[in-house]
Amino acid sequence: MTLGIVSGIAAHEAGHVAVAKSKGYRVSHEGLAITYPGVEFTRSGQLQLASAGYQTQWVLSELVLRDDSWQERKTPPGDFGAGIVLSSIGVSLAYLTVLKNQYNGDVYGVSRASGMSHDRAALLMAVPAALDAWRLFGDEVPGWVPNLSVMGKSLAMAWIWTY
Repeated sequence: MTLGIVSGIAAHEAGHVAVAKSKGYRVSHEGLAITYPGVEFTRSGQLQLASAGYQTQWVLSELVLRDDSWQERKTPPGDFGAGIVLSSIGVSLAYLTVLKNQYNGDVYGVSRASGMSHDRAALLMAVPAALDAWRLFGDEVPGWVPNLSVMGKSLAMAWIWTY
């Protein structure tokens, strides 16, 4: 499970790097934080970059929580897959609490780019995580839960990439 959690967090950060590189941004780091020296962000570019990590985790969670036919799993995922989903849930909890007002953090970037409050930006990330936690830990999860999770993620991603 630990390897899944670490892999999920690494994938989150790799999502930021992939989007930054695709836009031609220079990528560096300051301690554990990824930085983009000299970049003059457009609002849409900042929104896409700030949200790239959790978008990556959303996609990975769907890959874990669905079977090869893209149907909701009938059995729980293995430890690695559960760790991937747990990393997304954990990052979302951090966004709601200790990382919500971190300057140059994801919530701050989404808020600055979109004009929404830090609370609303954190909720954008946390609602799918809450639904995915239900999917991961719940017994006899109603069919609308995974459908709502996918719909919410899909609408958010469409909004982010057409902003």
